[in-house]
Amino acid sequence: MISIVTPYWNGAEMMRLHLESFRRFFPDAPILVSKRGGGREEMEDYRKSFAVQYWLEDCEYEDAFLRLLGRCTTRFVCISDHDTVLLSDPAPLLGGLERGDWDLVGIEERIRNHPSMAAARLWHEDYRGWYRLSPGYMDATFLMFDLQAFVESWGLKGVRACEPHASDFELHYGICEKLRRHKYLLPFHTRRYGIGNVLKDGEQVVLWHQWYGAHRERLSEFDVADLPAAKELATIVAAGERAFLADYPVLDLTNLEPAWGKGFDVNAERCAIEAGLPAQPSWRDRTLGRLRRLIENPRTFLGQFLRWLDRRWRLR
Repeated sequence: MISIVTPYWNGAEMMRLHLESFRRFFPDAPILVSKRGGGREEMEDYRKSFAVQYWLEDCEYEDAFLRLLGRCTTRFVCISDHDTVLLSDPAPLLGGLERGDWDLVGIEERIRNHPSMAAARLWHEDYRGWYRLSPGYMDATFLMFDLQAFVESWGLKGVRACEPHASDFELHYGICEKLRRHKYLLPFHTRRYGIGNVLKDGEQVVLWHQWYGAHRERLSEFDVADLPAAKELATIVAAGERAFLADYPVLDLTNLEPAWGKGFDVNAERCAIEAGLPAQPSWRDRTLGRLRRLIENPRTFLGQFLRWLDRRWRLR
């Protein structure tokens, strides 16, 4: 038995389709959802329609991620963002896990900017056209593994990564470090549906993932200095989402482009990126920054500290 785990922020337009597609291929699997920012009426609708188990939690993504894993009671888990839609049965991937052909299924963090991203000037030049770049690691867009065996060996503290990453870093990278036999789904860009990727296993289309599925909230939070074209990017994402919803389930997946940058020397580019990034702040600078935030907004700082304690407890 496998559990479906979805930390959910905002994006109801994609969330219903996400649940519908997973329930189609996993009719009896527990679906566990952590919802941030209220929305009990919405979640009750999903509970009645798709038999989801949900928790309303005002916490960060990483904390919701850990809490949901701690609630799983099945051997296998499939972690998937709310802005993903299954397009075919992933049973062969799960079968490979059961047979021991591989011990982790997902998408490698080696994805170049979508053409629309470049038009929106999404990232600074230091990133050299990469949207995600951590070769050998996987994104939590779609992640399948034997959770029971993982917890028995390392506990939930094993989720945390050990190795430093200058260009990208995610809490769950520890899973990728400990489960080394990876089965990678390959990402492709498609221009019709905006910023997102089609994930394929060989020639089989498995999944659609839309980056910035919670664009209504996330892109409104960016400072102009960090993302000058946030409004332009939000427009591109929204247009792609509308096109996807209008076409589904008969999607136009022609003219796909390899998103990993076929023919490029990924290791050389990674070294170039890391050499161009600013140095990590010192312990002194980090401490002074925390003290400054405490003085400026003690309530926010206290909330962050309590969330940090909760995360530390779950990773003990």
